[in-house]
Amino acid sequence: MNLLEQLTELLSTDERLIINGKLAKNKIVELALSLDSTLLKLLLSNPKIKSHFFTDVDGVLIFDKVAFQQFVNNKSFLPDSFTRFKNKTGLSVNEKYLDDSNDVVLTWPYKDCLLEGGQTKDDQKGLRFSGTKH
Repeated sequence: MNLLEQLTELLSTDERLIINGKLAKNKIVELALSLDSTLLKLLLSNPKIKSHFFTDVDGVLIFDKVAFQQFVNNKSFLPDSFTRFKNKTGLSVNEKYLDDSNDVVLTWPYKDCLLEGGQTKDDQKGLRFSGTKH
């Protein structure tokens, strides 16, 4: 039995995750991201799943909720959609949505001027040149 089948079978034992006789991806992800203790205990009960989604750091198990979320949201896990981007619209970089990333950079082409925020209509006469590069 592969990891996908084991996870499906394991999650099917938790009645909170079943809606209309099927596993609910959104509920699974919601509980995982909130670090639900019952879900974590369930995941820890299977050695293969434990080794895949948990890391031992000096005797403390750390749950990789990002890897778990990506695995559950993958189309091969509970294929109930035409796309793996179910109910998710937004900008992405390297197949990760901007709201899931901490690496967002605003690139401004005019490096020798300042862009001031909080201006009123009377103050909006363009960019103010500072004379130094920031």
